[in-house]
Amino acid sequence: MRSGRLAVSLGLVVSTMFWGALLLAQSQIPPYLRQLTDHPASDYSPCWHPDGKLLAFVSEREGGRQIWLLDVGTKRVRRLTKTGNNWAPNFSPDGRWLAFVSDRTGQPQIWTMKVDGEVEARQLTRYHEDSPAWSPDGSMIAFVSRRTGETSLWVMNADGSMQKLLVRMQGREVRHPVWSPDGKRIIFWANFAGEPSLWEYRLDERTLVQLTEVSGNIEKLSCSDSGWLAFSASWTGQWEIWAIPLVGGKPIQLTELKRQAREPALTKDGRYLAFVSDISGNLDIWLMEVPEHMWLRVGKK
Repeated sequence: MRSGRLAVSLGLVVSTMFWGALLLAQSQIPPYLRQLTDHPASDYSPCWHPDGKLLAFVSEREGGRQIWLLDVGTKRVRRLTKTGNNWAPNFSPDGRWLAFVSDRTGQPQIWTMKVDGEVEARQLTRYHEDSPAWSPDGSMIAFVSRRTGETSLWVMNADGSMQKLLVRMQGREVRHPVWSPDGKRIIFWANFAGEPSLWEYRLDERTLVQLTEVSGNIEKLSCSDSGWLAFSASWTGQWEIWAIPLVGGKPIQLTELKRQAREPALTKDGRYLAFVSDISGNLDIWLMEVPEHMWLRVGKK
């Protein structure tokens, strides 16, 4: 009888601790955040459709890494990929195509597929590649490749032809390329100066320019047509979302959750930001409205 009472007491304590922790976690969620996914499995790598109504993301909810499509209004999801592991989704400017990375043939390669699923996925590269990013006019795709030994910045036509090396530095890394809204620059993460920083490659001038002087961990970039670049950084000791105008200036902090806030994705107009956070206990995708001054276009550099 005594052991039975002890078991019941322990059960009540564990249950109280669980629900207390859950209520505490919920009370720490700011009211301006909206949870877009809620699943025990990890959801990450959000990417907006150009219409701002759909969101592609990567989930492990059915085993492996697969790309799913979320209707932001209804929260209904649809699985897009089924073979191998698939990640790094990126929509074409017209919203009809999706570029992504898949290991379905072995090492990671860049593929494209129709969002409506009417056309089978097509393999564009043959080496170890990652991070595809469509140009604003849809004619080209930037990506990073390990075909030279270290990760380097490349571009190719949207059909996979004319693959061209843009930036390579011996012993250094390049990651997360995105295009500027005018298609004249490619912004990316690199450790050219020893510490990680943001850089841009100007295609017309074929020159490199460092955008941020603050060093430290930086990852996953996203650019809006209003001229802002969002990224995640651990400058404060915790991963938070930051933004910087493409014309230059100091980075501003967009989140202060004291929990992970990573992999930002700005809508095309720059009004909304989707990102990944564990603030609810799992890795889920969240939505927030960005400060009003980021909706406005900033001047050209």
